[in-house]
Amino acid sequence: MEEKEKKKWLWVGKIAKKTLARAIDLVHEDMPVLELAEKLEDYIRNYAAPAFPVNISVNHVAAHYSPGVNDSSVIPAKSIVKVDVGVHKEGYIADAAISIALTSEYEDLLKASFEALVNAEKTLKAGVKTGFVGAVIEETILSYGFKPIKNLTGHKISRFNLHAGKSIPNTKTIFSSKVEEDEVYAVEPFATDGAGYVVELSEGYIYRLTSARRTGDKQVDRYLRDMWRRFKTLPFSERWVARFIGEEKAKIVLSTLLKKKIVTVYPVLVEKKGGLVSQFEDTVIITEKNALITTGISELVKEIL
Repeated sequence: MEEKEKKKWLWVGKIAKKTLARAIDLVHEDMPVLELAEKLEDYIRNYAAPAFPVNISVNHVAAHYSPGVNDSSVIPAKSIVKVDVGVHKEGYIADAAISIALTSEYEDLLKASFEALVNAEKTLKAGVKTGFVGAVIEETILSYGFKPIKNLTGHKISRFNLHAGKSIPNTKTIFSSKVEEDEVYAVEPFATDGAGYVVELSEGYIYRLTSARRTGDKQVDRYLRDMWRRFKTLPFSERWVARFIGEEKAKIVLSTLLKKKIVTVYPVLVEKKGGLVSQFEDTVIITEKNALITTGISELVKEIL
């Protein structure tokens, strides 16, 4: 990887870290989830662009919850709040997450996923098999008396592509591939006191364009071109579309594009038995000798644990 390109990966990583530091300052009991998401997204826009809608997943919700246009939910008392942010500039992406507990009783659950992340990062270097990294994550979480979520994984990232093929499992697996030098990965261990498995809800608030082909409806096609220009293949929120075409039109356009399979929606993921979930995540660049961490959330965790 050329030094110029590496600097771009590292720069967006710094913005993601700053955004999560902002989240630590903002999160509090009874805070509207919509307000939190929009404040963090606007903060990112001061420097770059969101690579996906800010995910705010509370308690048994593991991933893919980002508030819709009129979301009325608030942060509950004594909850675990997982804040997952993405930053991109010119398609270079940083993906990072932290868990904030509003009570000390969940400290061990947070430590389980954070230490699993640290241990995984210590093992990563060119040539290491992803299954070995998954085994390290699993052993660490089990040592705390919790379970890793086996059907959630880390993922390779490339420009304008948040999920670029290879995965970093959170459990030992026979399905394994090697990580290669200069590849970029998001590593994200999830720990739970539940079943260790997530299921999909029928609701979803995060979308992604899978095609830019015409629908035959001139107005919808005009909005589609604008969405492609703004988001390309990166995930986006209904809220973002509503900003430039209005709430009612956004619902109609997204519904039309869903029916024609031009967009896909990410269902909200919840722990199968309603267990609490913690998550920590960094983005790393694979080098010959180690993993170069772009987001550096370890420095923030001192304020949480």
